[in-house]
Amino acid sequence: MAPMTSTKNTSSVPRNSSPPSVRHVNWHEAAACAIEIEPRDYASLLQFLTEYILGKNSYRIDLLVIRKLSGQEIPKKIARIFRTYNLFEVKGIHSSVSTATYYKTIGYAGLFIDQISAQTPITGLDVSITFLAFHYPRKLIRHLKDERKITVAKKWKGIYYISKETFKIQIIVTRELPPDENLYLRCLTDHLQDSALINRLADDYTEHQHQNQSLYNRYMHQLTTANLKPKGGSHMVCEGLLNLFGTSSAEIIENTRRESEEYYLPKINELADANKQLAVSNKLLSSQIDYLQSLLKQNNISFE
Repeated sequence: MAPMTSTKNTSSVPRNSSPPSVRHVNWHEAAACAIEIEPRDYASLLQFLTEYILGKNSYRIDLLVIRKLSGQEIPKKIARIFRTYNLFEVKGIHSSVSTATYYKTIGYAGLFIDQISAQTPITGLDVSITFLAFHYPRKLIRHLKDERKITVAKKWKGIYYISKETFKIQIIVTRELPPDENLYLRCLTDHLQDSALINRLADDYTEHQHQNQSLYNRYMHQLTTANLKPKGGSHMVCEGLLNLFGTSSAEIIENTRRESEEYYLPKINELADANKQLAVSNKLLSSQIDYLQSLLKQNNISFE
């Protein structure tokens, strides 16, 4: 599984910072933050561990969600399937859940049970698997239905249950999720242009980000970076996302102009003055060399 940055990172997003020239979006981190934000009303019941390592191997689980009180229900639809231990496989925005990934994750679940059972006896009934994808995995679903005769049912919008497997398994397709139920997962895209959706996200972020500043900031940082699109030699970014950080493209342009006038322009002028002085010095030195050559020639002395 692809590694993710831990959701325990304490980095924050600076206000009024200009957009980066090179986009690097960590979709795994954004997804992990969104998964933790969505059931925030039940945060005391859940523990989130990213890049969970299986024993001495290099195998890792993208995200492990532990339900602390297994008897207490979490009514969020994405968590209805939850057992005590819940494994998440997160796919990048331009990839989907392949057949190989599907069986690999089931294998990881088996390794996880073997590892945990050394301390606390558990069975497959204590484990669930969630595949988080941005696109509906048509090839995988076709394989499961046609070759395995496994039922794949649409439980809710964007959430599909797979039955007759060793573990409880669901596939979450983020682009199909209703924003009323899963706002942060639904907004995971690099083409966020729905102004109503952006405004809803802005309002929710403003209201709740104080609960876990680092978590919300890391999510918004990845989302903003993802929606920063090059256009010619400049950058175009959704104003709604910039407004989440108390800024706008106009402010960024103004800040850049002011920085240029207050810092860079004086530096450029200093360099220009230095170049002028260097040009004068070079001209003087060239004149002195010409005079020296003339003197040597008059006295029949070679310059070489």
